[in-house]
Amino acid sequence: MLYAAKIAALAGVYYGAAKLGLELAFETSSVTAVWPPTGIALAALILGGYRLWPGVALGAFLANSWTGIPIYAVLGITAGNTLEALAGAYLLQRVAGFRPSLERVTDVLGLVGLAGLLSTMVSATLGVSSLLAAGEISSGAFGSVWRTWWLGDMGGDLVIAPAILVAVTHWPFRRARDRPLEAAAVGLLTGTVATLVFTQPANLTFLVYPILIWACLRFRQLGAVTVCLLLAGVAIPFTAGDHGPFSGNSPDDRLLLAQTYVGVASITALVLAAVVTERRRVEDTLRGIANTLQESLLPHPPDIPGVEVAVDFRPAGERQLVGGDFYDWFPNDDGSWAVAIGDVAGKGAPAAATAALARYTLRAAAMHERRPSRILDLLNEAVMRQSPGQICTVAYARIEFDKAGGGRMTLAVAGHPAPLVLRAAGAVEPVGRGILLGASESVDLTDYHADLRAGDALVFYTDGLTDAYAPGHPVSPAELNATVRSSAGRSAQGIVDRIVGAVLHDDGAKPRDDILVLAIRLPARTRDPAAWLRRVPGRVASRGLL
Repeated sequence: MLYAAKIAALAGVYYGAAKLGLELAFETSSVTAVWPPTGIALAALILGGYRLWPGVALGAFLANSWTGIPIYAVLGITAGNTLEALAGAYLLQRVAGFRPSLERVTDVLGLVGLAGLLSTMVSATLGVSSLLAAGEISSGAFGSVWRTWWLGDMGGDLVIAPAILVAVTHWPFRRARDRPLEAAAVGLLTGTVATLVFTQPANLTFLVYPILIWACLRFRQLGAVTVCLLLAGVAIPFTAGDHGPFSGNSPDDRLLLAQTYVGVASITALVLAAVVTERRRVEDTLRGIANTLQESLLPHPPDIPGVEVAVDFRPAGERQLVGGDFYDWFPNDDGSWAVAIGDVAGKGAPAAATAALARYTLRAAAMHERRPSRILDLLNEAVMRQSPGQICTVAYARIEFDKAGGGRMTLAVAGHPAPLVLRAAGAVEPVGRGILLGASESVDLTDYHADLRAGDALVFYTDGLTDAYAPGHPVSPAELNATVRSSAGRSAQGIVDRIVGAVLHDDGAKPRDDILVLAIRLPARTRDPAAWLRRVPGRVASRGLL
């Protein structure tokens, strides 16, 4: 019952569209330059399957049976219309791997070439041959009638079929619903400009293309098919009435010109919409990959008993997917903790790849080496060997925490800004210096030591912090030390917030480089001798993290 209802509905829609098209038949009652049923039939078989072909056949038979031509000619035309739809659907689905959403350029090109150009030849050839056999046309008119038939069917495949396919596959039209005023403006402007174009004898057809581009960029496939439908709805009736830029020609010729114009506009719009969609899809894929890579370079710090940890990372630009800033935390076999922070020169995938190399080389080297200077020396060898031409700065520390609430840090610095020790009383002590990695095969690095007491904090940062607004307003070491000094007594998160808030101002200027700040604080002693055993969760504030 449902199948029969679908067949009847398709036949009814086909018949109604055919009657409208036949109203514009001039050279012969069965041939028109405008034939919407072709697009209806193609879309129906693509969306509903080949089994709906009886609906196409029934609609075609009913539409042509009233034109006054012999029954065998009607049957020939019916066969051509049905085979045309079947051939178009088959070629698109089996040869082109067609997706009815029309979001790929290959889908649009397949629709144009396999359906619009190729399958329509079936109907034109069988239909015109049937008319010739019935004596409805002369042999000398075969070519011109075939051309009119073929171009009329092609218009249906290029304008009507895309509109149906997009309407079904893109429902509920979220882009238009999210921008209703803009969508209404596009529609209103399209109707107004199209009316102007097709009521004036001067050739102003180019005026429609800026609106077409606007619709495709903002509303993609839905915008493309909507503008083309509105354009066809204005162009066909005015041209049939001998108005507009194609006036003065014979009825069939001017309709063919109008139909061709709308078809070309439709192809242009669909290709543009597909290009925009494919580009956005690629960007989304790259962004997803970049997010995964960036998160691997900026992991959440682990919880360490009796230690507060806070991190703030801010990328420099909205369009920059990945960069070279990284940090890492991991436990060593001897119970100490390794902390690394680094910055690879440059941006994008090469910098991120070197950052990933650095991060995992540090972990591997720490399994066999205790001295930070030697670990960074091994990293330099890896960078020189696997990322020639890349340079990076790294600060690497091994921190041993004791039960008294203090600890001891052993640190090596390779070209990186010196980490700062913030004493509980407010003193600030820079620790370490050394040559950057990747510039020379031999680096002479030194291990520095610093004893930590309860209430002390360590501050690691990348040079993006001090160079955020350079060269106009760089942050000097004295200014940074003063800011860090004013953070004494705050929690690790409070220290990070204080530093970032003091350096970054709210005048709308964008930092020129990524900013990474990491703070580690040993809370001041309490009267509870077991307080150091309590787990203090590390906190991460990743503002703007991709």
